[in-house]
Amino acid sequence: MLTEYGRDARILIGANALGQTFLWFSFFIMPFYLKALGYGMKTMGMFFSAQTIVGGLFFLLAGPISLRLGYRKTLLSSAIVGLAGRVFQVSASSWFVLLLGFILVGVNMGLRQPNYNAYLSELVPDEMRHEAFSKSFGLGTLFNSLGVLLAGFLPGYLVGAGLTEETAYRLTFSLSLLQFAFVIPALFIVRDVAVREKRIRWERNLVVKILKFSLPSAIIGLGAGITIPFMSLYFKIRFGETLSAISYVFFFQQLAMGLGSFGLPELVRKWGPVKVITSFQGAATVLFAVFPSIETFALAGAVYVARAILMNIIWPINSSFMMGSFKTEEKATANGIQQAFSTFMRGVGNSVGGTLFAISLVYPFYATAVLYAVATALFYAFFKRYN
Repeated sequence: MLTEYGRDARILIGANALGQTFLWFSFFIMPFYLKALGYGMKTMGMFFSAQTIVGGLFFLLAGPISLRLGYRKTLLSSAIVGLAGRVFQVSASSWFVLLLGFILVGVNMGLRQPNYNAYLSELVPDEMRHEAFSKSFGLGTLFNSLGVLLAGFLPGYLVGAGLTEETAYRLTFSLSLLQFAFVIPALFIVRDVAVREKRIRWERNLVVKILKFSLPSAIIGLGAGITIPFMSLYFKIRFGETLSAISYVFFFQQLAMGLGSFGLPELVRKWGPVKVITSFQGAATVLFAVFPSIETFALAGAVYVARAILMNIIWPINSSFMMGSFKTEEKATANGIQQAFSTFMRGVGNSVGGTLFAISLVYPFYATAVLYAVATALFYAFFKRYN
């Protein structure tokens, strides 16, 4: 599957995929872990906002830091900081320590993704870029699905073995540390990519191009922040389902996205990236608009899985499309700014979502659907001629 790429690209994609097992694992289990520690939804919103806002700040710094350190050293530094953050979250000896953990994980988040995208785009030929990004996403998502399944069943097993709920969730969440057991060693053995230009020429065309990618991402980030972090709790509150039952929804979501992403490059070759992105996002928007009217858990789970596939499966194509639009020295900075726009607004959305869910289980979904529709229309208007 990865034999057509060079050694470093294979190592990078493989380590990222293995690490992803415990990245989505930690995302899925986090609301339940915080609830077991005694925190309410408003406090959760504050923790999520702190992480995403700090992540946004470091998205802005991701490019300048990589121009000085290189992609590999920047990724390695972010992984070490992320490991420290997870350690603080696992210990959770006080709300301040827990908050510090979220802040450090935010630093990791901000430095990692732009530099991973830029690094991978430099390790593979341009004609293989869409395919490489899709395979990286697909493999990572398949491993994500295993992590979600583990997170869904392990706490109940540990409670059944006689542990308290808090201890069971703490032990389960501690497995998130394993993400870095794969990533950090891999980053020691790959070689860096030379960036000849150590500064970016900030011309008007470059700024406009970055803003065109960033504005739709910011609006989508706001919409996602309102609903996505609370979805596992929504299923529990709305339908009264167990954690293990809810984990199946997220397991099938990740499994289907992972398998589906391998066929996406062929669709891009036929339709073009812009049509694929806007078509999928538009369909996901419709599903989110009808989601709160669904009365049964099985149907709601199926619709949520379909929505998640449509909305998320196109992100590697979006990232690849963006990376192909910038020079080597511009890639991490441009992607970092785009991710910063999205992340700042996602952080705002986390707080808004916590408040809206405290009022109603319906309003957050309508708000997200409207924002997704606006973002999709803007993206198509900006890039339809580049399809």
